[in-house]
Amino acid sequence: MSWSGETLVNSRSQEMWSYWQSLNGGQMPPAAAWDPIRVPKVMPWCTIIERGGATGFRLRFAGTSVCDFYGEEMTGQEIGARMDEAARRFYFGNIETSLTRPCGRYFTVEARSDTGRNCLFETLSLPLGDEAGMGFRLVNHFAILEELPYGEAQTNFAKPAFAHWIDLGAGVPTEL
Repeated sequence: MSWSGETLVNSRSQEMWSYWQSLNGGQMPPAAAWDPIRVPKVMPWCTIIERGGATGFRLRFAGTSVCDFYGEEMTGQEIGARMDEAARRFYFGNIETSLTRPCGRYFTVEARSDTGRNCLFETLSLPLGDEAGMGFRLVNHFAILEELPYGEAQTNFAKPAFAHWIDLGAGVPTEL
């Protein structure tokens, strides 16, 4: 694996990376191996995405801190409603790449809440496999790096300020 997690700023992101890596030696682990009890301090800022719903992806799980940030319960919701069409294409393309290649992704991104928060997040996104070893779910950990002025914006999601694909043995895309 070409990425060791050295870029991670937040200690909870580092904890998630270490736990995920321990599940299958740095290769994509089966979703059944992911045990949230093993990383209880990480889970409030996690989401787990899976295929399904009208948009093509939904939140299987949204941690309490993620829900508090957006001011609503999000588990079970289809994703993409807060995004404009360009952002939706970009993020859905990345989700699909992470699941089908499979590979991970580390990025920083600005996100806005309807409750008046605008933050720069460190995001670690890692795939989990099904029984056949195919990408099935994507577990994401978010850590606030910085509170930003709210101001005006065109969308609740911006493209990443920094992004890096994580090679899990199947290579990574050449574009970000």
